[in-house]
This record gives sequence, C-alpha cells and structure tokens, in this order.
Amino acid sequence: MKAVEYEALHQIVGPLEVVVRHQVLDLVRQVREFDGIEAISEAPLMALTDGDPSVTHILAWKNGELAGYCQRDAEGVSAELAVAPGARRFGLAKAIVHALTVDTPKVRLWAHGDLGAARIVAESVGLRAVRELWEMSSDRAGHQILPSETGTSDSAGTYKVRSFDPRTDRGTWIELNAAAFDTHPEQGKLTVADLDRRMGEGWFDPAGLLFASPVLADGKIGSPLGYVWTKIVDGVGEIYAIGVHPSAQGRRLGTKLLEIGLGHLERQGVAEVRLFVEADNAPAIAAYHRQGFTLTRRDVQYAFDS
Repeated sequence: MKAVEYEALHQIVGPLEVVVRHQVLDLVRQVREFDGIEAISEAPLMALTDGDPSVTHILAWKNGELAGYCQRDAEGVSAELAVAPGARRFGLAKAIVHALTVDTPKVRLWAHGDLGAARIVAESVGLRAVRELWEMSSDRAGHQILPSETGTSDSAGTYKVRSFDPRTDRGTWIELNAAAFDTHPEQGKLTVADLDRRMGEGWFDPAGLLFASPVLADGKIGSPLGYVWTKIVDGVGEIYAIGVHPSAQGRRLGTKLLEIGLGHLERQGVAEVRLFVEADNAPAIAAYHRQGFTLTRRDVQYAFDS
C-alpha cells in the first residue's frame, strides 16, 4: 500500500487555539461515529476544552485537515490517541506513538474498546497490554425498583444516606474520594477543581451523588464513609463511581451503595445502566453480575516493556 505523506507532527504543551480545539472535537466525533466508541475519554476532553496548561497535544494534519490527535497527561503517565477513519493504515498512528514516547518512554496508551486496529498498532510498535477496564451494562426494564436512599446497613451498623450539598460537601467528597481511591491512578487524584468541572456539566445532579454516614451509638450522624455517584446522559444511566473509606471496606457497604445508586436511577425512569470496573477487581465484578450486569466492552491500556 502506498504511503501517504503527512505534514510534520506538531507537539503543543498547554491550551490549543480555539480553531484547533474545534478540529480536534470534530475528529473525535468522526471517530466515535465510525467506530461506535470514543477514542478520547472524558478527562482528556475536559482538559482539551478547559485549556489545561499542563497536558501535551500531538497533532497531524493533511492538506489542512486534522488527521490524528494524541493527548498526554501532565505526569507523562497516560495518553489517548485518535486517527481519522480516512487516515488509517498509512502508519500515522505508529508515527504519533513514536513521537509520544521520545521523552516519555514509560507512558501508557489507552485503546478504548480494544479494537483490532489498536491491537495491530500496539503489536507493531512493541506495546503490551498492562491494564484492562471493563464496561458492564444492565437492562433495568422490568426490575423491581430497589429501596429508597434514606438509609442502609452493613455488618457493622446502620448508615444514613443523604444527597450531596454543593454548598458544603465539596471538601467532604474530595477527602473521602482520596481515601477510597488512594492507589487508583486516576480517580484518587481528583481535586476540587476537577469536582467543580464535573459539577458544571449538564448531566450533573446533586441528588444523584449520595453519601452514606454511620449512625453512631448516641444517635448522631458521623462523617461519610462511602458514596455512590450516578449520572444520566441521553437516557442512559451510569454508576459513575462508588467509593468506600478504607475503614469501612469489607463490610459490603459498596454493595449497598450499588443498590442505592441503581434504585435512584430506576426512580428516574432509566432502563439501561452502565458502569466501569477494573478487570482484576473480582469482588466488584461478582457484585455487578448479581445485579444483572454483563460485559459489553473492554478498554485496554498498553505500555512498552521496561
């Protein structure tokens, strides 16, 4: 197959010009429509549209049209790549990967959906799969609506469940989330600014972010030890995140929070619910299976052998 000549790759740190940003968003849309899955996920898209000064962009044009885009996070740990449907099979993805790793050889590259083309590129440049994230989905139509989110209990006691208050709970959520996801490479790093950004999204509903706080022996309510965050986009519900404080782990509080989140979504009339889970988190996957969730896609993260 004859090679196609592309203009030199451009590497930019920090915000992109508005016209270039729109070109990237259009490329992302083209890829999603062609592949049926997004190539660039939520966090990089937020960094793009917000003009994050710390991320690196690699761009490739052909005759004035954006043909390829890659974004690397501030730490040089993770990157995501999109190539226009008409620009594939000519070596552009490989060229971007090589450019990406010149100064960050240990960067990891996500392949959403782990499509065949991504696996071919990964193999051709010596990448190996090091992490797998599952999307699981459940058809909730016909399910008995789960109990309301006023309270729950686990093996250690009773919890009061309440909705997030944007005026007073931002710091509370950040502290709980950081403790719950202390070792998680993405979720555990979220800041107040990251929370505020998500609160500014059209899908955000404080009623869909629910805390579970222990009822103490004297009847008072303690600090939250768990949360479930739900979202609804285009009629599809999502268990966006479930976090349990280390001191409450192993008591099935996470399972209770899942039920609370599902009940909340079902009361909003949602028939389909999805969630994402690490492929090696067997206890969580088992809990999701019990609630009728099945595997619908795999996202794979690739890295070079060290």
